[in-house]
Amino acid sequence: MNALSDKQLIKNYTIFFAYFSHLIESDLVDSLEVLCEIGWQLDEEIRLRKISDAKIEDFMMNTVLSPEDHLMVAKYIYPDSELFIERTGQS
Repeated sequence: MNALSDKQLIKNYTIFFAYFSHLIESDLVDSLEVLCEIGWQLDEEIRLRKISDAKIEDFMMNTVLSPEDHLMVAKYIYPDSELFIERTGQS
């Protein structure tokens, strides 16, 4: 994972956990162990690089995502964020 820049890692990390949350909530997870391992690896890389929650949030608030990714991140990662609500048009 070291080939990823911090920005790429943060984006992948956030999007992964948004979709992971969606799969769990929708009861669509077939291989939970594999997804947990991926999540653990992403968490570990974030920790090793000493990327703070504040840095993650700052980056995510200023990045452009595909409409699908944006909806997932808005719903599962930043459900109370005014910025994400404005971008999705949800109220």
